[in-house]
Amino acid sequence: MTLALEDKKRIVEDTRTSAEKAISAIVADYRGMSVSQVTDMRKQARESGVQLQVVRNTLARLAFEGTVHECLRESFKGPTLVAYSNEDPGAGARLIRTVRGSGIQLEVRAISIAGTLRTGEDLDAVAKLPTRDEALAKLMSVMLGPVSKLAQVIQAVPTKFVRTLVAVRQAKEADG
Repeated sequence: MTLALEDKKRIVEDTRTSAEKAISAIVADYRGMSVSQVTDMRKQARESGVQLQVVRNTLARLAFEGTVHECLRESFKGPTLVAYSNEDPGAGARLIRTVRGSGIQLEVRAISIAGTLRTGEDLDAVAKLPTRDEALAKLMSVMLGPVSKLAQVIQAVPTKFVRTLVAVRQAKEADG
């Protein structure tokens, strides 16, 4: 299907906007997926905060030029599906891993996280990245540890002093 020049410009601009907003982007080959499977994947993507886009390779190369995910430009070959994650860098990888787990062969060509290029083999590692809430919870637990230890130490000093005074009093009462 031939697109008019204005349509191509709009697609390039929309793709560039999506790429600029995304924390991570995954390029995959969706060959062999049925329309219903792609529709189901789009529904799962909306639920998990991932934006999916099927885009022509030449238009994608133009759109990604000058963005943080420019490292993906060489991976645009064949039928291309791009999954953008705007808030959680591992959301797209978790979505694709779930889809692959249901028996659909979806080949991941490349992954970009904040401009760092990863191969498709790193999909599981990226999918295991914590969500924002999980990362904040881990950070808070790490920060809370030293504070609670300090509170325990500060509390231990007067407690030992009081125990010592009680022991001295008991010793004096026993002597006399």
